[in-house]
Order: sequence, then structure tokens, then C-alpha cells
Amino acid sequence: MEKSNLDINIFNNITVYDDNLSDFDIIRSIIEKNNQEDAFYILNIEEIIKQHKKWFSMIPRVFPHYAIKCNPDNTIIRVLAALNGKFDCATKQEIKQVLEAGVKNDRIIFANPNKLPSHIKYAKKVGVSTMTIDNAAEVLKIKEHYPDAKLVIRLAIDGKSCGMKFSEKFGCKPTTDVVKLINFIKKYEMYLRGFSFHLGSPCYDIDAFYYAIKLCNKFIQTARDMGFDEANLIDIGGGMTGEDHDLFEKVAKSVNAALIDVDSSIEIISEPGRYYVETAFTLATYIHSKKIKDDDGKLTRHYYINDGIFGSFIDKLYGVERTPLPLLKTNGKKYKSVVWGQTCDSSDCVTSEAMIEELAIGQWMIWKNVGSYTVCLASNFNGFLPSAVLPIIRESAMKSFLEDIETLQGKNNDDNES
Repeated sequence: MEKSNLDINIFNNITVYDDNLSDFDIIRSIIEKNNQEDAFYILNIEEIIKQHKKWFSMIPRVFPHYAIKCNPDNTIIRVLAALNGKFDCATKQEIKQVLEAGVKNDRIIFANPNKLPSHIKYAKKVGVSTMTIDNAAEVLKIKEHYPDAKLVIRLAIDGKSCGMKFSEKFGCKPTTDVVKLINFIKKYEMYLRGFSFHLGSPCYDIDAFYYAIKLCNKFIQTARDMGFDEANLIDIGGGMTGEDHDLFEKVAKSVNAALIDVDSSIEIISEPGRYYVETAFTLATYIHSKKIKDDDGKLTRHYYINDGIFGSFIDKLYGVERTPLPLLKTNGKKYKSVVWGQTCDSSDCVTSEAMIEELAIGQWMIWKNVGSYTVCLASNFNGFLPSAVLPIIRESAMKSFLEDIETLQGKNNDDNES
């Protein structure tokens, strides 16, 4: 079967390795081959594919729309596009990036409750019609620039336990405010598509998904009673972890239980970001400097690496603590260590309390599960460029990926002919 341009773009960018090579083996081979000194990520495509399949096996009724903001790497987008994925975009640029990957406009939700007028105009130009709102002023703005848009009201609901809450910035209070907004949409003769929520990122509150879905289902019925027969969408947002399988399994059970009483005519979607990419990225950093300091008779190792909080570790500012692994085996004894980033800023400290093995200048530290909100937030402060992303896949996974694409293309051709 002849590959599409989309497939060729994917394969030109991915390096295939033997099945028997571990991630550490692959990292070592990259370093040796390139005489590497710059920090870099390996992006394991197998993890993206595995997460995509796991989602549908555990929450089959909910169609995920990958949240571009979490990690906008082009290879991720093209891999998911090849697997018939859908996407959550928040800006004109994100929409453009997804469309350039060959994705059709009806597979995108413009899920930013507050949008620039020029971005709304662009959405109209390219036919991305479904978009979220949470206030009357946004309705009027969209009415002016895209009157045929399909509106999704975002509810302000937070999980009791989550890393970052959103309801203070986004969302309509699920009280009489929602009904008022529905009436406002009706007054201005706009299209109401449905309701959405985002419980926080990451969200650890299992029960919150159940109750939020029930609430959205209630508002669907309210909207229909008010004359919006076309209201048929519930968007359960994102915040699902990809690193903790047991937690995701509990979330899936909560979501599935809530959906039992949701009519089959209602479409259910989601906006996962970190779920897809957390475990797919591994970062390799080079130790370029080191010193040992005596702090009141206690020796502390200070390592200086070629990435930092203005690059891949900005989530340190949000309280995320990471501990590195040595690329090369050591004697196993661990010492209190401080790991500093590469910039001249004194706040550029990756970790200050790590217990790690003794390492030397020229060795490498490995950081696992760094795919979410790392690449997208990196800057070039002090002239240091963000770490490169090197997509990899193993032979058997590539073979399976090709078979999946061929099957999906065949199904799409059949659907187009019918």
C-alpha cells in the first residue's frame, strides 16, 4: 500500500532500533555516535501508541482529543493523526499546526474559553467550529466574528485533590449562572453544542469525574428543555495521569460508571495531554562542572548540568521534584547532592535534596517521565537552546504501527466510499 505524505513525514523523523536495546542503551549509542555534549530527549513513540490504545480499551465511549499545549512536538501530533486521533487546540497557531499534520477540521475542538478575535476569525476561515465559552462577553465576540460557531459551556469545577486548579481563571459556576448563560446564547440565536469541565492537572480526585459528568448530563437535559435540541456533547477535560496506571484505571471506572446513565445520543470527548506524553520522554543531561562543599562538616556534591529550570525543569517552580539516574553504573553508594541548571540565575536549581551516586564531570544524568509541560515551556534564556527531541521506536513496534496505519487507512477508504 502506498504511504500518504503524512506517513512519510513521520518515518523520516523516527530512528528505528533493535528490540533488545533498552532506553539507556539507545541513549549511550546516541552519545557515542554524535560525540554528544548537548542535553537531549528521546521520544519513545511506542509509549504514545500504547497510551492511545489503552485509552480506548479502558474508556471506549470517550474519544480523546490530545491537548497540544502539553507538548506540541510535531512527531506526537503526526503519530496520533496517523492513528485517527483528534485534538484540543487553544490558539490559532495550535490549530494551524494540527491542520498541517493532515488532520481534518472536524477533529479539532478550540478549547480556550477566552480567545483573541483574530484567532476566532482564523477558526472560521479553516472551519473549526466547536469552541468553549464561559461568559456572555465571549458569546458576543464569537457572534460578531463566527456566528455559526458551536458553543460548549465550560463549568467551573475543581477536583478536591489536584496539582493545579483552573476554576478561578476559567469556567461558569454550575449554579444559576449556567442557566443564565444558556438563555443568553438563546437570545443571540447561537448554537449550543454542550458542556465541558476540567478538574485540574493532574487530578487525583476519582469521584470528581463521576459527579462532574452527572452534572453535565443534567445541563444537557436543561438545555434541551430550553429548546437546544442539538445539545449533545460532554467534554470531560484532561488532567489524567499517564505515569500512574492504577490511578488512571480508577478514573476510567469512575467515568464509565457515570456514563451508564448518559444517553447514547450524547457524544463524550476528553482533552488529555500529560496522559499521552508523560512516560514517552526521557531526558539525558551532561555534567559539565562539579564541586564539593563542606557545610558544617557535611560534604555536599554540587553538579552543574546543561539544562535547568528555564528549560526542561520549569515545573520545579510548581513544586515538582525529580531525582536523576546515572547513565553508567556506579558503586551504588549515595550522597546528598545539589543539581544546578546551566544559566547564571541563582534560582536555577533543579534539585537541592537529591540522594544520588557519586558522578564525575563528563558523565550523564538521566531523567525519566518528563514529557508533560517541559518541552513547551523551555526558553533560550542566557543563549541556551532548548534540548532537542529525538524520536525513536523499536523494530517490532514499528511493524505493528505500520499495520495499524494500513488497517485504519483501509477503514477510512471504506467509510469514504459508503
